[in-house]
Amino acid sequence: MAERVAVRRPGRLSATGIIGHIDHRRTFRWACAGHPPPMLLRRGTVSLLDSEHRSPLFGVLPGHQHTTATDSLRDGDLLLFYTDGMVERRGEDITEGIGVLRETLLSCDGLTPQRAQDTIVAGYAGEALEDGTCLLALQVGS
Repeated sequence: MAERVAVRRPGRLSATGIIGHIDHRRTFRWACAGHPPPMLLRRGTVSLLDSEHRSPLFGVLPGHQHTTATDSLRDGDLLLFYTDGMVERRGEDITEGIGVLRETLLSCDGLTPQRAQDTIVAGYAGEALEDGTCLLALQVGS
């Protein structure tokens, strides 16, 4: 859908994004179009999901077939999706911003998705963010 919207005006509209689906076996199949990879909080450890399959932004290459990755999830896993505005700062390598968000998410171990989001937002409250931000946390349940 996002690709169809973006290509209606080639060269004038593009967007990053992640499109995914979690099935009844807790298999997360997802495509990534130039977006930062989701973070996975599992039993006191935070990891970035592998985004080697990342494709160009939606709208850049009309008709491009975006590849997907598959990850197995477990009960209690918390996935965090975030926009680049959470982790990019002028004059700073993006890996530093990702590291800060990673540490903040680690402090959320055992919290509900809403409490995790609230904790993360509170941690950034004093910052003058240069770009729009969005967070989505979801937890795999039984």
